[in-house]
Amino acid sequence: MSRHLDLDQALRAAAEPVPARVGQAPAQALVDRIVASDPSPALAKAGSPARRRRLITVAAAALAVSAAALALPNLGADRAYASWTPDARPLPATQATAIVNRCVPDVGEPATAAEARTPRLILGEQRGAYAYLSITTKTWTATCFRDHDGAVHGASIFAAPVNDAQLGREGVELQAYGQLRTEEGYCRLIAGHLGSDVTGVTITVPKSPAVHATVKDGFFLAWYPEPDGPQSVGTQLALRLSDGKTVEGLLASDLYEAPRLK
Repeated sequence: MSRHLDLDQALRAAAEPVPARVGQAPAQALVDRIVASDPSPALAKAGSPARRRRLITVAAAALAVSAAALALPNLGADRAYASWTPDARPLPATQATAIVNRCVPDVGEPATAAEARTPRLILGEQRGAYAYLSITTKTWTATCFRDHDGAVHGASIFAAPVNDAQLGREGVELQAYGQLRTEEGYCRLIAGHLGSDVTGVTITVPKSPAVHATVKDGFFLAWYPEPDGPQSVGTQLALRLSDGKTVEGLLASDLYEAPRLK
């Protein structure tokens, strides 16, 4: 009991100042359920990315301790995530199911068991030896990362997403923008919800290749290595629309604070 109490206090202290919407009922209940669950060993390697309104980082819930205590040896940029590619391959359904079954308990089963079993969408991708997927339900989304050695990390949970009508035709909501650290170094995990006219997403990272996101049924996700630590400053999203036009120059840091509704 004291373990959970200490974790609860540490999590709440680390989250200050808490944006207004995080304190509202859906997100607060989500935090309470995560804190009430036992931390998973799979999360022990995860870093603690910055928080934003309505985003709850599972890694922070599992281990609200100093970054120094979480540091792992960096194996060097020449070896880190060597098989990663800027273009993804589809993730087979059998692999996606196996990852979901391992990931949902890690993130504290933030909704009813029935909702987790019948999500609105499971969107997954493979880049080299790694897999990344998002689970979308009516009231929350979660992301999961499978490392090259088969370890599964519950990466983030997002409560109270905006609906299709609010996003409009060209909108975008960033539902995950966390950083994970594994034995190979840092990586950035991105996922979100798209307006009805958006058919593609390209992520431009300074001094890195453009990353082409996986897009399906109004949602997208992608991940890429950050071998030298946090490098998210200046990251931009470009949206490709169904009429062939593009919406460019959308800063990820701005979308991290609030969705683009249009």
